[in-house]
Amino acid sequence: MNKSKQVVVVEGYHDKQRINDIFPSIQCIVTNGSSISKETLNLIYKTSLIKEVIIFLDPDYPGKQITNKILETGGRYKIAYIQKEKAISSNGKKVGVEHASKEDIISSLNMIKKVNYTYKSITYSDLLKRGLINKSRAKNLRDKLCKTLNIPFSNGKTLLKTLNMLEISLERIDEIIG
Repeated sequence: MNKSKQVVVVEGYHDKQRINDIFPSIQCIVTNGSSISKETLNLIYKTSLIKEVIIFLDPDYPGKQITNKILETGGRYKIAYIQKEKAISSNGKKVGVEHASKEDIISSLNMIKKVNYTYKSITYSDLLKRGLINKSRAKNLRDKLCKTLNIPFSNGKTLLKTLNMLEISLERIDEIIG
């Protein structure tokens, strides 16, 4: 990967510092939290047209909200996720990329996934047949699937959207939940 052609979108200044401690040559755009401005959204979108933009936000509700706002711009994005338990502060009170280990950040950035807005291969019925929704052990299966794919844990509807957006195949899902 050409680090000079990559830009990582993070929530806060401390996340940017953490990324630059590990990858000094990577440029970052800071959203300044969930109150992301229209100007920042426009900058992220325009940057995605000329560089590889990787959305790498905190694994919490505000991080998901910001991700959705960025995706609504329709730019060419890739996403890196980090599991919540890998991004908890040492005192256990905060969650964020800045709290993750160097190894976990590198691993997350090595598992980036391209966003595809039109891929619709997986259906609600597919998730139902595999026991990922409306079954007693659905939550456990979704947890296993999400951890293996390194995507945020979610309910069935959001999982369906995420799996399609990231072009995850039914074969890959079956392989994981076996």
